[in-house]
Amino acid sequence: MAMTLGYWDIRGLAHAIRLLLEYTDSNYEEKKYTMGDAPDYDRSQWLSEKFKLGLDFPNEKLKPEYLEALPETMKLFSQFLGKRPWFAGDKLTYVDFLAYDILDLHRIFEPKCLDAFSNLKDFITRLELAHAIRLLLEYTDSNYEEKKYTMGDAPDYDRSQWLNEKFKLGLDFPNLPYLIDGAHKITQSNAILRYIARKHNLCGETEEEKIRMDILENEVMDTRMALVRVCYNPDFEKLKPQYLEALPDKVKLFSQFLGKRPWFAGDKITYVDFLAYDILDYLRTFEPKCLDAFPNLKDFIARFEGLKKISAYMKTSRFLPKPLFLKTAVWCNK
Repeated sequence: MAMTLGYWDIRGLAHAIRLLLEYTDSNYEEKKYTMGDAPDYDRSQWLSEKFKLGLDFPNEKLKPEYLEALPETMKLFSQFLGKRPWFAGDKLTYVDFLAYDILDLHRIFEPKCLDAFSNLKDFITRLELAHAIRLLLEYTDSNYEEKKYTMGDAPDYDRSQWLNEKFKLGLDFPNLPYLIDGAHKITQSNAILRYIARKHNLCGETEEEKIRMDILENEVMDTRMALVRVCYNPDFEKLKPQYLEALPDKVKLFSQFLGKRPWFAGDKITYVDFLAYDILDYLRTFEPKCLDAFPNLKDFIARFEGLKKISAYMKTSRFLPKPLFLKTAVWCNK
């Protein structure tokens, strides 16, 4: 049976997929949706089908189509960032999360688009988080020690404790978090998770499981960044009501994706369950009642926290439930 590829009638995000389908001689048909003209830009052709296709996370993100000028665009971002740690200067601001979001979208579409710009790759990894890694290390009973770096208080937010070591550890792309395991030195939080998972057979077995893992990993990142942009924004109190209004629909998608499965990929726990637990824990900390209408997610949380090694870890002084964010955030920075 032929596959169906659905997208707008532009090159856009689907072009790399089309090329791969052609290269692999895949049997597929393309469903092209047309957007209306200005000023309304009618999208009813897509919206009338959006929730009838059985998609777990229906996607309606709009992006300008990728042009041949992409390297020049990335070069401008790179030049603007320069040698600064953050786009505005030495301190993290909400615009860094806007920058992260668009750079992440670009690298998903064209994984090599940042290869020539090491400062942009360094910037991307700077925003990654380590909590899911801690949980996975504990669950797999890994022998590890944690090196925690402390950021100074306002107004300087001194980072010298980390910066003094940053380029002395032999990391290819020096950043936090990092994992050093013998000769293996790894940065990027999801790369670290996958490395640990491969060592302990937590990467899924069937193609269906691996597809679900790929989907969830990216969805968790999108959800995390949406929350982060609010929590680091100086207009946090103004943005919070709008975020809370949209939150039930977002959580509903996670609930539907999990369904009656015990774990997000299927019957066996995988590394993406650690990512899922982490983001759901963030969301319930932000809005304690956000999971009340979704008993399967609450059961998932209880099932995860009930794992023998996770439960034991959460009772130790090594467990770090808060702060969720750096001191430069507006919410949950202590």
